[in-house]
Amino acid sequence: MCGIMAVALPKLYELILKKVKNEKEAKEIYDIILELNKENKIIIKNELKDELKNELATKEDIYILEEKMNVMEERLMRYVDNKFNQLDKKITVGFVIIILLYILTNPNAIELIKLLFGLK
Repeated sequence: MCGIMAVALPKLYELILKKVKNEKEAKEIYDIILELNKENKIIIKNELKDELKNELATKEDIYILEEKMNVMEERLMRYVDNKFNQLDKKITVGFVIIILLYILTNPNAIELIKLLFGLK
């Protein structure tokens, strides 16, 4: 954009000078246009900055989101650990029941237990 401005500004001055004919007045008009251009740049820049602030996440927004995610992660980990513990207990109970059923229904298993405990 600076390259365009570097070419356009001298042409603008020449155009004003052609129409006004008085070099001093042409220079004043040219300076006013440049000043307006600078003011507009500042206004546009500030408007853009404000718009971007509203649209983009700030560091504070990201920090708050990160904290929320950490809390959610901790809750999820506690939930998963709780479910694993419940499942572990169920598997242990199921395993004990299967062993007991096997022992009670298998005559050879009863003989083995008697032999192991010296009850024969």
